[in-house]
Amino acid sequence: MSHFKGKKALVTGGSRGLGRAISFELARHGADIAINYVKNSEAAEKTAGEIRALGVECVVIQADVSDHKSIKELFKSLKEQFGHVDMLVSNAVSGVLGPAERIGRLGWDKAMNTNARSFMLLMQQAVKIFPESGGRAVAISSIGSHTCLSGYTAVGASKAALEALVRYFGKELAPRGIGVNAVSGGPIHTEALDFFPDKEELLEKWAARAPQGRIAEPEDIVPVVAFLLSEESRWIQGQTIVVDGGMTL
Repeated sequence: MSHFKGKKALVTGGSRGLGRAISFELARHGADIAINYVKNSEAAEKTAGEIRALGVECVVIQADVSDHKSIKELFKSLKEQFGHVDMLVSNAVSGVLGPAERIGRLGWDKAMNTNARSFMLLMQQAVKIFPESGGRAVAISSIGSHTCLSGYTAVGASKAALEALVRYFGKELAPRGIGVNAVSGGPIHTEALDFFPDKEELLEKWAARAPQGRIAEPEDIVPVVAFLLSEESRWIQGQTIVVDGGMTL
């Protein structure tokens, strides 16, 4: 499989969890990968080494996407190493857990800046180094944008904002051949779930609610991301595709 051969992709939060699975999926299809990470350089270098073993190029770039200056440095490094980028996957996520009545300013800002504002700033930089023929971007959202998950207030609000940005960028950039969409998954079995204090209880509850009796694995989500980054999705624009196994039904 090589329908991304010669293409270059930036995956934020690309060293672990869903981002790692997305990076591998694109690499298996021939894409060169730029992995962005914020803290864990060991995990990033390990993932990069495994991706290079697939026969593609992989670079590692440290940046905190919640910080606008860091995003500019990220793209400066990306341009120096890759020259351009064809695909952007905005996957990095952060936030605080807790009820709406106790969300503080710092927690709110952290969620909004990492999950929503970062996508806006990433897109503003990416369009500068997309090829003249266009490019494709996918933002990773969450069903918490339109359903109420326990303790998910700040992150859910930031994901709703993210989906709005996808629509606006999708409309504005369509004439330039740039596809912009989002994938909204239900709970996904990655280490991100470790941040929930009642993880085991939640897993049981989510599995009972899901029609297929389980939550998603990363491998359930990544083919949809790859599809939205491919030419086959050219007539899908500004949309959020829900990939939750029917949980929100």
